[in-house]
Amino acid sequence: MMKALLRGAAFAAMLAAAGELRAQTLKMWGPEQITEPLIAELWNGIKADFEAANPGVTVQFIPPTGTISNGAVQAALQSDAGPDVMLTNSGVGRVTVVKNAKLVAPLTKYYEGRGWKDKLYPWLFSELKGQFGGEIYEVPDGLDSLGVWYHKDMFTQNGWAIPKTWQDFVLLMKKIDAAGVQPLAIGPRTTGSAGHLFGNLLQSASGTAAVGKAVRGELSWSDPSMVTGAKRLRELVDGGLIKKEMAGLDLDGAARLWFTKRAAMFVAGPWFTANARKAGYDLANAGFAPMPSDIAGEAKPTGGVGWSWLLPANSKQPELALKWIDFILSDKVMRKRAQHAASTMLYPRDLPGIEPPTPVLKDIFAASAGGVGYNPSVYLPGPVLDTYFQVIQGLISAQITGEQGMAGIQAKMAAAQ
Repeated sequence: MMKALLRGAAFAAMLAAAGELRAQTLKMWGPEQITEPLIAELWNGIKADFEAANPGVTVQFIPPTGTISNGAVQAALQSDAGPDVMLTNSGVGRVTVVKNAKLVAPLTKYYEGRGWKDKLYPWLFSELKGQFGGEIYEVPDGLDSLGVWYHKDMFTQNGWAIPKTWQDFVLLMKKIDAAGVQPLAIGPRTTGSAGHLFGNLLQSASGTAAVGKAVRGELSWSDPSMVTGAKRLRELVDGGLIKKEMAGLDLDGAARLWFTKRAAMFVAGPWFTANARKAGYDLANAGFAPMPSDIAGEAKPTGGVGWSWLLPANSKQPELALKWIDFILSDKVMRKRAQHAASTMLYPRDLPGIEPPTPVLKDIFAASAGGVGYNPSVYLPGPVLDTYFQVIQGLISAQITGEQGMAGIQAKMAAAQ
C-alpha cells in the first residue's frame, strides 16, 4: 500500500513538473489603446483564443509607455524584463533606429519558412524587401491609408463631390469657402497631422515613383518634379483656402473643427474612426476619397506600414513569439479584427468578403487595395523629420515659399546620407 502511494505521489510530481515545463508566459508590448473598452474586448478575446490553442501558455500585455520616436521602445528592448514580442508604430525610419542598434532580430527567413510572404499584399512584401538590402526586421500588422474625409450630408446638400483632378479640387475648395465653411482643417502642431496633409499633396503633385525616389535619397527634394506639392500648399494658404491660423492647431483641435462641421474636409486614415467615436460623430456620415491628381493613376491614398510586430533580439520566448505572429497573420484572427467594431486600420492583405463595422472603412479598403503612395513621415530618416515638419509649419504660416521649404529638406537629406 505504501509503495503504491509513493508511486502515485511520484507520478503526480512528474505530472506537476511536466506542467511547469509546459507553462510559459509570452510578454507582449501593446497595443497602445488597450485601456479603451472596445479595443480591450478585441485583444482580450485574441489573447484567450491564443491561450486556448496553446495549453499552458499565458499572454501578458505590457502597456506601452511610448514609441521608438521618444526612446521608450529602445528602453524596453534593452530591459531584462522586456517583452518577448512587440507591436509598435513603425515605418522604415523608425525601424532603422532599432535595427541599427541591433535591438531587433532579422525575420527574413520566416517570410518563406513560415509562409508570411503569402500573408501580405505583393506590393507590400516588395516594399519591405527593398528597405534593408533584402533583410526584413518587421511584420506589418496594419497599414495607414491617408486620404480626404468629408461629410456626406454636407456634400449632398450643397451639390459638392470630390472631383478627379487637382484643378477641380481647388475649385471645390473655393465653393466651400464661399459657403462660409472652412474647406480643409489641418492640425500641424501634431507632426503626424502635418505630414498626412503634406504627403497627400506630394502624392497628388508628383506621383508615387517620384516621392519614393525622394524618400530613398535618389531624387532631390528641390527637383522641379518634387517642388509642386509644396508650392500648392503655399498657394492654398495665400488664397485663404487653408487658414494661416491653423498653424497653431494640433490634431485634436483641427479634428474638432471637422466633427462640428466648421470644416468640410480633413486628411486622415482609418484610425480616425476611433477619434470620431470618442467625439460622438456619426460615422455613417463619413466619406473618404483619395486626394485628386492631374497625373493619371496617381489619385491614391498615401501611407506605409503604420504598425508592425518586432522580435526583440533578447526575447526569452522567441519561438513562442513566432507562433504569436503566425496566429495574428491567420485568416481567422485577421478577419475577426477587420470586422470588429474596434477596427481602425487597413490590414496587410486583401480580405475578400469582409464587411467592416463602418462603411467608411470599406471605402478606405477599396481605395487602398491596389497600393498606397508614400507618407514621407514614416519613411524619412530620423534626422530629416524635424526639418520636414518645420517646413510644413513654415508653409502653413506663410513664412517660407515652396522652393525654400523643399531646398531645406534636401539640405538635411544630403547631410544625413
